[in-house]
Formats: sequence, structure tokens, C-alpha cells
Amino acid sequence: MDEQLKKLIDEVCCYPDPSLERQKALNRLLMVIQQLPGIYKSGHQDYLEALNQTWEWVSRKICSFEARSRSDSVRVASRREGVSPSFQQSLVIWINGYLKWRIKDLYLPDSNYTISLDRLTRNDEGDETTLLNILPDRQSQTISLDLLDIKIAQIEETERQCLGKRIWQYIEQDQEGKLTASHPRKNPECHCHLLAMRLLLKEPPHKIADIARELNISNQTLYSHWKKNCLPLLREIGMNFGSD
Repeated sequence: MDEQLKKLIDEVCCYPDPSLERQKALNRLLMVIQQLPGIYKSGHQDYLEALNQTWEWVSRKICSFEARSRSDSVRVASRREGVSPSFQQSLVIWINGYLKWRIKDLYLPDSNYTISLDRLTRNDEGDETTLLNILPDRQSQTISLDLLDIKIAQIEETERQCLGKRIWQYIEQDQEGKLTASHPRKNPECHCHLLAMRLLLKEPPHKIADIARELNISNQTLYSHWKKNCLPLLREIGMNFGSD
């Protein structure tokens, strides 16, 4: 996995930002790292919002990860006289370091989860600054989504923009039946082909809660199937087309 992660990160960073090639490479990387074990979990109802913010941060900062992780490994080794964490472990630690702060923000005494843009923080160089100064795009649209739709925001920003026409056509036709064949045992109508069509290819994407209500299936069952079965299938499709 270490070599696969290094290769995927190198592919992202070798392309100019922004570019279609970089977005395609970034999509393949995110589909892998979102499945890594050890990503910090929280029982907060808005955890997925914090997680989504973390993936956006990773997308912006991933090309600075290697240099920082190497220096951190040297410091860890000198203090403990032990083995430095693997590349995968270092990546998870790096991601969790940001994610935990976003989760702490969720517990601020504000039911609307509104964060002051004037609040002091530190940038990657350790200098004190405000949140407003480190926003990537001050004109970007504020994310305000339902709990189970946060993951869909990530898919919209990556899958829908990065998958080429060939992959879209593959998903639409599903000639091999791979997507249609993947469904919860008791809910054959809730297959990956239907979910991919409605969550990825519709404009705007349909909400998980609405689909679950139509299919008479619980939100959690549908979301779990999407995450554990459909996303890996789509990742496989994307990587296969990306390697052509």
C-alpha cells in the first residue's frame, strides 16, 4: 500500500493545478485514502461535515505531505529510537491531525456550526493568521448539506468532474452488470447502478434520504452499501480507465 500511495500522490503532484489530469489523479487518490484504516471517527451528528472539510484540505495540501512526513519521521525516530511509521501510517496521522481539529470545532457552543473567519489559527508554516486568510477561494460556495449527503459532496467535487465521458457511458450502460449485481441482500432494487446514476450523474445529485424513502430502505443501510460496495466498484472502474 505504501508504494501505491506514493505513486498516486506523485501522479497528482506532477500535473499543474488546476488541470483535468490533476483532478483525475486526485480522484483516484481520494478513492483509495478514504478507505484507509485508522481514519479518526466521531459520534457527533455532523462528523461527516468535518470529514468532508478534511478531504478538501487534503486535496489542497497533499503535495506538501511527503516533505513534512519525512522530517517528522526523523524527529520521532530520534526521540524513541524506534521504527518510523510507514508511509500509510504517516498519511493517516497527518489526515487525523487536521480532522481532529475540525471535530473539536463541532463541539463549540454554536448549534449552527458557524465558525468565525476572524478566529486566529496557524498556517502550515506555523505562523499565526486568520481562517479568512487561508481559505482557498473566498468566493467559493459555502457547504451546507444534510448529514448523509456530505459524502455526496465529495463525490460531486471529484467523480462528476473528473470521470471522463467513457466512464459516464460505462456507468449509464453497465453492460457487464457489475453495478446492477451489487445490492443489499434484502433490497435488490437498491443496486449500485441506480445509486451511481442518481448520486453521480444527476444534476443536481439526488439526496440519500430521498432515495432511501422511495426504496423503503433505511438511510444507514443505503449509505453503508454505497460506501462499502459501490464506492470500491466505482474506484476500480475509475482506476481501470485511468490506466488506459
